Amino acid sequence: MLTEIVNNPKLEKILISTGNILNVDNATPLRTSHEELLDSLKLCTDCQAAAAADGKDDLQLVTGHSDNEAHVLRAQKELQEKILENQRNEISIGAKLFVNNASGMGVQEAVKALMDILKVDYVDNLVVAYHPHGGDAVDVNSLKNIWNVLQEFAEKKQICQLGIADLDSSSLQQLHSYARVPPTIAQINLANCCVVPPELKEFCTQNDIQLLTHGDPEILLADNDFTIPGGYTVDWVMRYQVHVRCRGVLTAKGYIVQATKKKEL
Repeated sequence: MLTEIVNNPKLEKILISTGNILNVDNATPLRTSHEELLDSLKLCTDCQAAAAADGKDDLQLVTGHSDNEAHVLRAQKELQEKILENQRNEISIGAKLFVNNASGMGVQEAVKALMDILKVDYVDNLVVAYHPHGGDAVDVNSLKNIWNVLQEFAEKKQICQLGIADLDSSSLQQLHSYARVPPTIAQINLANCCVVPPELKEFCTQNDIQLLTHGDPEILLADNDFTIPGGYTVDWVMRYQVHVRCRGVLTAKGYIVQATKKKEL
């Protein structure tokens, strides 16, 4: 199936859904989020190999929104069955979107793909991590392009709570004052900041922003690490987690990745 994609020159955009990685994933919990994502993408390759060996195919290849798009979906039925084990109000769905360019269209595609794959009408919270290619500092004006799309989803009640990762106090204040739907979650990476800056902590306290820590790298998936060869640029990565509210049990977790074939010069 993945070979079909490699050999099809018309396919310019690829979306891969790992399905629920908890149903097969027995790897060490001490791995990084980058390692977890690579292992999750490998599930798709292993799934194809298993299908070739025993005829059991848990991998779907479907056409995207146009003829030049393909969606690779692993264990889609099992994922949806797991989510439906509980009523929607009994589970909490949280997601984190990793983007490296300020494409509003890309953000829109990512959120719609998340809700379509999970078959839900809304998610409880979504945090965006925006790190431009090349390690450049985050430009708040560029970030506004991303936020404009996200707050439209929030205004339609499709995202209940919005969050932002890795902004300093000044940038967070600028985004907060600009937004119609301001962030209520702020994540900081303690690998780069051993102590929470006092001004950031004070601003979050004054504005009812939940201040959390994380251990994700700035670039979660480099272009060279993408599963399918052929010169693709990773557009975005979405990680989602589904918890049962009353017990706090993690019942499903997975990744969705979209990549676009690089234009030949």
